[in-house]
Amino acid sequence: MNALTLASASVKSRPLHATLCVLAAGAGIALLCAIFLLSGAVERSFIRNAQGIDVVVGAKGSPLQLVLSTVYAADVPNGNIEADQAKRIEHDPRVAKAIPLALGDNHNGYRIVGTTPDYLSLYDASFAQGKVFEKPFDAVAGALTHLKTGDSFLGAHGLAADSDDIHHYHAYTITGVLKPTGTVLDRLILTQVESVQQLHAHPDLGDPDAAEDLKISHEVTALLLKMKSPLSIMSMPRQLNKTSNMLAANPGYEMARFSRSMGFGKEVLTALGAGFVALSALMLLSALASSLAARRYDLGVLRVLGASPFTLSCTVIAEGMMLSLAGAVFGILAGHGMAYLVAVNIDSLQGLVLPQSFLHFGALDGALLGMGAVTGLVAGLVPAVSAARTDIAGILARGRA
Repeated sequence: MNALTLASASVKSRPLHATLCVLAAGAGIALLCAIFLLSGAVERSFIRNAQGIDVVVGAKGSPLQLVLSTVYAADVPNGNIEADQAKRIEHDPRVAKAIPLALGDNHNGYRIVGTTPDYLSLYDASFAQGKVFEKPFDAVAGALTHLKTGDSFLGAHGLAADSDDIHHYHAYTITGVLKPTGTVLDRLILTQVESVQQLHAHPDLGDPDAAEDLKISHEVTALLLKMKSPLSIMSMPRQLNKTSNMLAANPGYEMARFSRSMGFGKEVLTALGAGFVALSALMLLSALASSLAARRYDLGVLRVLGASPFTLSCTVIAEGMMLSLAGAVFGILAGHGMAYLVAVNIDSLQGLVLPQSFLHFGALDGALLGMGAVTGLVAGLVPAVSAARTDIAGILARGRA
């Protein structure tokens, strides 16, 4: 006769009660698990997408908009800067590497980005098919663009998928398709800067945007800079912002500020999940207490058969921990499943996270499992003390009534 055997028999004798306790304990764990998985993946993605980029230089406007549009492809660019200005910055002695970006067109909603092969190295990209672009109007497709090697397509002016302003001057040809990276790269179509500039150098006759297109042919949208020293990261943005018509922004600073402003929603959901866990502990406590009241005669018989007060206490605690741990396991599995479904079905997360990463287990799951064990322990303490104080004589004298 031991506490684990008795607790297991008690759980098996009341399957409906046990199932409800497991579901109650699992609900809060599942919500917390999904929240932490998704928020952690997005935060890591923010860092991963900006890795290797110290400064972004573009047209005057909002620094956050500049970073979102160029680093994360999540906004409309402030405008363009002259190609000559970009060249001067590239040759600045403080700059270790400069990667130009030319934006403004799309294909089925996927942005066409004029850049250099160095852009691929930012994300350690590798090819699933084909090779990098080598001449104007060659293009490399991200993993989520549904394009394959050899495909040809026409670019549409603007960044909206429903744009009907098609560039008929020249078609792009896919020379390579990238493997998934879990970064913004998965949703982009990359080509040479010259491709974008040449395309806009030949506007259609009668096009009301012809003057704008000709202007774009001598411009780039932004420069992604890797600086030679931490001092340069501070000095160059300050100098450009004060003395030029360009804007320089630090991606890390801007995204940290953005994350702080968006953190309220995560805090609310985390508090809600913690509330569910606390509620499940109270429900488990109530269930154990009511179960104890119904089984007092059985506990009295166990005492007569030799079970000590300590054994009865351990039995109740073990029952609570069994139910809460089962709930934690259910909640962890459900939380991973929820995070996976969210990542698969919400378009804004595509290219930010790899959905299959949510199917892997890690330290978070161990912490949640520990939380489940502690919840069962706390919920079982009060009924355990009550079980240890069982009045054998009085209970047996009253019988089961």
